[in-house]
Amino acid sequence: MAAARGNSSRPLQAGCIRLTVARGRVQQDEVGFPLYVEIGADGLRRLGTGGIPFDPEKKGLRFRDASGADLRHVIDSYDPGAERLRAWVRIPLLASDRDTIVSVTTLSVTGSGGEQSELDEIFDSHHRLLFHQPSPSAEAGPAERGETVSRPFRELELAPSNGLTIEAWVAPADESRAEALQVIAAQWPLAQTMDGFATYDAGHTDELETRGYFGAVCAGRYVYFSPQCNSEGRHGKALRYDTHGKFDDSHSWAGYDAGSTAGLATRGYYGAVFDGRYVYYVPRTDGDTHHSRVLRHDTQGDFRESSSWSAFDVGERISFQGAAFDGRYVYFTPGYHQETGPSGKVLRYDTRVDFHDRASYATFDAAGTSGLGCTCFDGAVFDGRFIYFVPLESRGTVLRYDSLAEFSEPGSWEAWNAHDTSGLEMGMCVGAIFDGRYVYFVPYAGSVVVRYDTNGEFGDAASWEACEAGETSALDTRGFDGAVFDGRYIYFIPFWEGDSPKTGFHARLLRYDTLGGFGEANSWKAADGSTAAPPNPGGFNGGAFDGRFIYLAPWREDDTQDSGAIVSHGQVLRYDTAAAGACFQLKYMDCGHNGGLCGAVPGATFLINTAGGPVSASAGSVPADQRRPRHLAGVYDGDSLRLFVDGEWVGQAEGNGPLVTGGGPVSIGQLGGGAARLSGDILHLRVSDVARSAGWIQAAARNMLSPQEFVHTDA
Repeated sequence: MAAARGNSSRPLQAGCIRLTVARGRVQQDEVGFPLYVEIGADGLRRLGTGGIPFDPEKKGLRFRDASGADLRHVIDSYDPGAERLRAWVRIPLLASDRDTIVSVTTLSVTGSGGEQSELDEIFDSHHRLLFHQPSPSAEAGPAERGETVSRPFRELELAPSNGLTIEAWVAPADESRAEALQVIAAQWPLAQTMDGFATYDAGHTDELETRGYFGAVCAGRYVYFSPQCNSEGRHGKALRYDTHGKFDDSHSWAGYDAGSTAGLATRGYYGAVFDGRYVYYVPRTDGDTHHSRVLRHDTQGDFRESSSWSAFDVGERISFQGAAFDGRYVYFTPGYHQETGPSGKVLRYDTRVDFHDRASYATFDAAGTSGLGCTCFDGAVFDGRFIYFVPLESRGTVLRYDSLAEFSEPGSWEAWNAHDTSGLEMGMCVGAIFDGRYVYFVPYAGSVVVRYDTNGEFGDAASWEACEAGETSALDTRGFDGAVFDGRYIYFIPFWEGDSPKTGFHARLLRYDTLGGFGEANSWKAADGSTAAPPNPGGFNGGAFDGRFIYLAPWREDDTQDSGAIVSHGQVLRYDTAAAGACFQLKYMDCGHNGGLCGAVPGATFLINTAGGPVSASAGSVPADQRRPRHLAGVYDGDSLRLFVDGEWVGQAEGNGPLVTGGGPVSIGQLGGGAARLSGDILHLRVSDVARSAGWIQAAARNMLSPQEFVHTDA
């Protein structure tokens, strides 16, 4: 018999099990802690050595604290084959400075103290919602995912002045795609109507001409726009929006001229990538030559200080057009070589090594892949394993790289020509987006949307289909640059109709409902942002998504004066994807924040809606082992938002006011309606209307992930 620690060293009585949570398991005393215990065969059967017999029909067990007082408990499950019992026990005080002792005995007859409590009695009054699947283990059967909870055991109406904690134990599927937006729990209805437009002219910010941008990226609190071209030519005037400020307030916007960083001509960029700390701007052309001068901003520094900016010239005379990010590497999409024209030379940067070391960068010329002309692409997207490069001038030839294979090996690459799909001509594309299963290619100057089913074979025509979306909602819906995904809807960012080189730039936002049939007209909808939010002229290139709002990057407008020059503008168009009642989302994976022409940061995300706008924190990486159960938690106290994975604090963001609350249904394992489904099972979920401590989160994670290690058993 193992000796217990601390004040539990007295010998055990026959028919008794002692459970010990050792001192130091929690950082501070926690009141009303729901302890999850697991008792194995030795404790259940070894009556003569201190164990107890257990009759699963009678369930006559008594749980008592060190003083002998009965504790509320619920038998969660009993597996007679494995001889294993699991139970919940409410602990009045889980102490940080001493052992917490619980004794378990069998009643000779059912009497006072042996009755089970109701499950909601185990959890304190701050718990507002509980979803539980018995026997949370890797061997557990599928949970009832997709359930919409409109009446939990307590109504989920959160007070704006109080905090919020969401705790979830998740058993992911064997292959959980890193870029698939997967929701654990959400109180976040999406807007059905397309009327949430607003516009702001950021064209003159901080005494700079901040016009003409190619792409944007959301990096936590801020949205960064990638500088391309204005009336002065190719420029490096970076533009930033603070999502904690009012959209139409000039103080929410900042400009910085990064056009001569590190002594280099850092002008003319196309898209951006965020790796959790740094924003990388994708090099294109400085007006005189195509270049590979990567511009980087440290988001931990001051945006307007030169010390926060750095640049490195890789030495390639190639225009790169968009990029993808797989959690470690940034893949720069090849466009044109300065001398030889369309290029297939992919540039890759390892974010874990020195930015200023040429050895941190690798190139591979994929031009001859699969015997096809794999040159000139515009945008890239990651599906959790493969990088897809979007065809611009290659007449529908899609290039794909296996991120699990050697970058420099030709066998790691393959290509497929999708030019003639479903009897429609694919045409030129700019940007792509992934919804968890399908990759959608965005039509440039056209209206044929092609998508690839990642569940099928890449080289099988049956995996590809196309849809003509040209006259949606009685509007001329042609010509887009990039796309954004909000978990249910894909938004195609409006650019140019494609008829005249001087006119036809528009603001008609096209939307596809991923819950509907791809070829069905009622799955598509469009709205004109220039009409809903005048005087926006349209003509955007890419955009960014902060979890609620889409920000369209301002590029160019119609040349009404017939000047023959590029007429750039700074009118940012914003679209609100959320409906009233949106409060929170806890996501196992998230690609929704970015896409199309910029790289997403894969991993868990906690998103809330506050009076000052959305606030989110992301893990920034994918768990190394996605096959074992994991614990995720999001906490908001009004001042800060924190994200935890397996009890460890992995992300934080500043608060922005009280929660926006209004009640309404909470969806589990999906967004409302069945979108953004989790690839895996939810074993246990609870929502509290208080901000739990870091110690509570850590203890809860360790307790349920490894109950026999957290609670020592003496039998």
